[in-house]
Amino acid sequence: MVLLPIHTERLVLREPTVADARDVLVFRGDPEVQRYNDEPLRSLAECEAFLEYLLAETAADLRRHWALEAGGQVIGLMGLHSWHRMHRRAELGYDLALAHWGHGYASEAARAILGYGFGPMHLHRVQAHTIADNHRSVRLLTSLGFTREGTMRDFSLEDDGRFHDSAVFGLLRSQFLPAV
Repeated sequence: MVLLPIHTERLVLREPTVADARDVLVFRGDPEVQRYNDEPLRSLAECEAFLEYLLAETAADLRRHWALEAGGQVIGLMGLHSWHRMHRRAELGYDLALAHWGHGYASEAARAILGYGFGPMHLHRVQAHTIADNHRSVRLLTSLGFTREGTMRDFSLEDDGRFHDSAVFGLLRSQFLPAV
C-alpha cells in the first residue's frame, strides 16, 4: 500500500524511501537521538537495510510509517506500528534529528498522523511507550492529549548501565476527535 503524502504547515509527511538513507542516518545514527530508543545505526548500509525493513512492513500492511520532510530534507521518521486491526489500536513511534528538537515539528507531525490513524485507519486507541526519564517525549505525549496509564518497572537497560522504567501512554479516538 502506497501512502499518500500528508501536508502540514511546515512538513510533507511521505512514505520513506531507501534514497532517504543519508538523511535518516543523521538521526538514527546519533547516540543522543537514540539514547532512549534503538542502538544507533553505524553505516549507510545499515540505514538502507532499516528503511527496507520499514517499507516491507508497510507493504505487508503491518504499519504505516512517514518520513518528515522539511525544505527537501528528511528530518525525522514517525509511524503507527504494532497495528492490531481487530482491536483497532496501534502504537506511535518517532525519531527527529537533534537540530530540529524544540521547534514543534514532532507535535505538528504527530497531530497529522494521529488524524490519519483515527481517520482512514479507523483506530480506536493509540498508545506510546517511552522511558519515564525521557522528559521531552513525556512532554510531547501529554501535549498531544495522551494520558499516562502506567509504568513498566526496570523496562530497559540504558547507556548509563542502569535499568529504567517505561511510561505507558494512551490516547482514545474520543479524546482526539471529541465530536466523533
